[in-house]
Amino acid sequence: MTLRLRDTLTRTVLPVEPLEPGRVRMYSCGPTVYRYAHVGNLRTFLLADLIRRALLYHGLEVRHVQNITDVGHLRADDAGREVDPMLIAAGLEGRSSREIAEAYEAAFHADAALLNLLPAQEYPRATDHIGDMLTLIEQLIQLGHGYVTPEGNVYYSVATFPGYGSLSGNSLDQLRAGHRAEVEPDKRDPADFALWKAAGEGRDLRWPSPWGEGFPGWHIECSAMALRHLGPRFDIHTGGEDNVFPHHEDEIAQSAPIVGGPPARLWVHGAHLLMSGRKMSKSAGNFQRITELVEEGLDPLAFRYLCLTARYARKLNLSDESLAGAAGGLSSLRAELAALGAAPTDGHWVPPAALGGVDAPPLADRAHAPAAPLSRRGRDLHEQFASAIDDDLDTPVALRIARETLRAPLLEDERRWLVLDMDFVLGLDLDRAVSAESRAEPGTKATSAALPAGAAELLAARTTARAARDWAAADRLRDELRSLGVEVVDLADGTSESRLVD
Repeated sequence: MTLRLRDTLTRTVLPVEPLEPGRVRMYSCGPTVYRYAHVGNLRTFLLADLIRRALLYHGLEVRHVQNITDVGHLRADDAGREVDPMLIAAGLEGRSSREIAEAYEAAFHADAALLNLLPAQEYPRATDHIGDMLTLIEQLIQLGHGYVTPEGNVYYSVATFPGYGSLSGNSLDQLRAGHRAEVEPDKRDPADFALWKAAGEGRDLRWPSPWGEGFPGWHIECSAMALRHLGPRFDIHTGGEDNVFPHHEDEIAQSAPIVGGPPARLWVHGAHLLMSGRKMSKSAGNFQRITELVEEGLDPLAFRYLCLTARYARKLNLSDESLAGAAGGLSSLRAELAALGAAPTDGHWVPPAALGGVDAPPLADRAHAPAAPLSRRGRDLHEQFASAIDDDLDTPVALRIARETLRAPLLEDERRWLVLDMDFVLGLDLDRAVSAESRAEPGTKATSAALPAGAAELLAARTTARAARDWAAADRLRDELRSLGVEVVDLADGTSESRLVD
């Protein structure tokens, strides 16, 4: 089985065929750390996490690099003028640009952990790679792709790169006609973009260069960091659909003349998360943090579950109703798994040969392996799940198969192992209720024992009620659970722990 992903550059679904056998190299555009990451950003970062988990599931090594943009990301303001949000944030908060970057980078890592994102092996910061950027810019000037202006700016001449527009499907004529922002007077062409900008007054992040003190353009940063940490060619580049143009289009134009073609074999982009039908963005102010969901009593992995209910290339709407439904769905999966009981302590790993030819994922939690070879039905479910994931990350189907597995006429040990094996990719911590047994207080047992009839449904309904902030319904359902002998404790992180009481 081979993971297949939709490549934006070729507009086709292509298999992931590592340039280096057994090892995949992946670069992801990370956060611009002038403000907190919102859940729309996290949906984009989740795409890279799912790709990585799917590749690990197939036994491939993955080297994942995700950059931190802490300088140079200019944006157009309402008047069409380019402004630096880092400087604006520093002014508003009374801190230096470096202090702003450090604070929001730390918050990003904490938020990513709440969503269960596997940490990248490297988080290179743009400010640590200025020398690499200057080297690339000098090479582009020597090759005739870059030009220096009397003002001390360096621009990339898009007319010198015949393939410009291939990623986004734009032509140069279309780009010129659609240019609305104020055009710098020293540009030769409105479509040209900055490689290096001269530093004006009041900028605390500036570096010396052959063209005077300044700072790098946003796009050159990723070209330099990817080259430094992954080499001239790598396998996968991920980002949001808003990165297609201009960021990734410009990145290809910069890197291709130096490395001999697009630096990544596959360019994979996730669709926007919508809020009230509009794209969620920091600049628009219509965004929500994952920590806000936790403060409202929601398990942060309910948001992850919500993201899994849609294909990554399709827009997804965030609302109280959709979050409540996701919270209920996650709770019911955990409750049904917990009802199977704890895994036997003498459980052992079944070698791949015993699975009837099914490639067993080597990195799944082997402590939950079945005590006997999988049944024919179990093998079918295993193959269906792997096929769904390999089909351009069809997570809605994968979720359906996980739920179907929990209810399949199979032995409890087999169902438990299969679902926990699937959860290696889903990343929903479905065994959270089971593992809670070790935290149970004297005289109580966690929900790893069989739940009374109807308790799983009540737990799911209560999670949905809490997500919808229907506290009266949540209290009523808690009382109903207590009458069945199930005590529910709400934890500070937004999750709930249920225990059977004697």
